[in-house]
Amino acid sequence: MIQYYIITVIMLGIMLYFTAYRNRERSKKFGFLSWILLILYFPIEALVTSRTTSTYSSINQAMSDLGVTECMAHAYALAPYHICSPLSGLMNVTFIITGILIASGAILLHRFWRDGQKTGTATAMWVIYGLGYSVSGIYPADINFWVHTIFSLPSMFLHIPAMIIIARAIKPEMPGLAKFTYICMGLSAFSLLVLFVGFAPGLMQRLLYGFVWIWMSVTAIILWKRENEGQNQRNTAGD
Repeated sequence: MIQYYIITVIMLGIMLYFTAYRNRERSKKFGFLSWILLILYFPIEALVTSRTTSTYSSINQAMSDLGVTECMAHAYALAPYHICSPLSGLMNVTFIITGILIASGAILLHRFWRDGQKTGTATAMWVIYGLGYSVSGIYPADINFWVHTIFSLPSMFLHIPAMIIIARAIKPEMPGLAKFTYICMGLSAFSLLVLFVGFAPGLMQRLLYGFVWIWMSVTAIILWKRENEGQNQRNTAGD
């Protein structure tokens, strides 16, 4: 457990540093990279899954099962089956870093949304979303099921209003990205509904998060490209 606290403190320190100097060029780049790097979650999870020694189904089992620290049955309230994930440490560290990267990117990319007051609410939602998700890595389901579950709940639905607010704010200047935002939000919301029905819960949970993280990665790439193009135009005008 202590290693999870240490990693969390280090990552929060990095986030606070770049937030304090968010107008510097390196902070802008860190903001872009924070969301772009989220795409790495998927190959990391695939690696952890490949090393499980108990039968594991990505279709039917929760992502949290990969972070269970001991090999056992009844590891937590909703898991009567046997779980054994030798790379649980890597999975929990990935949960922690993923959440803090989401929060960092939200803060550092906020300036691109223009409509300050409304999008400020969306940014606050993303920070809660990300930090709550990180807690699920600090406290794996078999260590403290209720803390793990309660803090991760906001990351299941807060992205929906946050993406709607952002889509509305950027529609005049970036209609294509606004449309992409609505599509990813809709697909994620649909996955949440199907998850509640109980169909393929493992797959639906992954789609619920996956569509959001793909949106974040693509959005960061688009914003970075626009930023570079704008800088080049300013340089040309200055010459």
